Amino acid sequence: MDTPKLTLFHYDRSTAAQRVRLALDEKQIAWESVIVDTARGDVGNLPPNYHALNPKGLVPTIIHDGVAIPESLVILEYLEDVFPERPLRPAAPVERARARIWMRKIDESVHVASRSLGVCIVNRHIYKEKEKEALSEYYATMKDGVRKKNDQTNIEAGLDSPLLPGSIATFRKLFEEMDETLGKTEHLAGDGYSMADVALVVYVRRLESFMMAPLWAHLGNLDRWYRRIAERPAYQSAVVSWGDVTEAKRIQHGTEAFPRVAELWHAAGGAKAAA
Repeated sequence: MDTPKLTLFHYDRSTAAQRVRLALDEKQIAWESVIVDTARGDVGNLPPNYHALNPKGLVPTIIHDGVAIPESLVILEYLEDVFPERPLRPAAPVERARARIWMRKIDESVHVASRSLGVCIVNRHIYKEKEKEALSEYYATMKDGVRKKNDQTNIEAGLDSPLLPGSIATFRKLFEEMDETLGKTEHLAGDGYSMADVALVVYVRRLESFMMAPLWAHLGNLDRWYRRIAERPAYQSAVVSWGDVTEAKRIQHGTEAFPRVAELWHAAGGAKAAA
């Protein structure tokens, strides 16, 4: 890779950060790393000016030519505009439209649902290990009102959270729609690997890390797509090589939560019956 052209604020297991790292490595753009772990209630690790860079205080954020750009999907589009080599944006207008339709699902429901799943299954246990004062400070400084309200509900209620059934239904619907599409084309927007694949593959990995893969084992098109992407060198460097500091807790608490999640997954119904 060339001399670093931009700085990325990120941490290992953030799905939003993973897709930006994946796009950067697929496009072979050099970048400098600044770790900002916003997931564990540690407000003290934020750089002093971080809210000026990202008003929500979340990751990822990039700085390029002295300008800070937050929001992972915006960053993906920006990278295509500024670094057109090795494009991830489809060339055909209809495929560009398809890619953007898939990516819209993230902002419409998928990312919030992903956060709820993570907190209900794993993060609530991590937060409850912290001192109450530290957790209170974490929420006092949280700028995203939806995230704050949902987190507080999910931490308190856990697997009985009223938000959990809808979140699981969101993922069942998403994975079934992806599987149906991938039965017709090799990738989500068409036959070429695109930013839509980059944006969404990280959620399959996330749920897999929570020990939930048996829920979609019958979705063969989705599984084959995921395995193909996982073999790409950029996926290995951008996702796998960064590891996951909460891996042991994800395995433990995911295994414990699986029966309840499976119950809600089956109750969500859908076009295909889970095996």
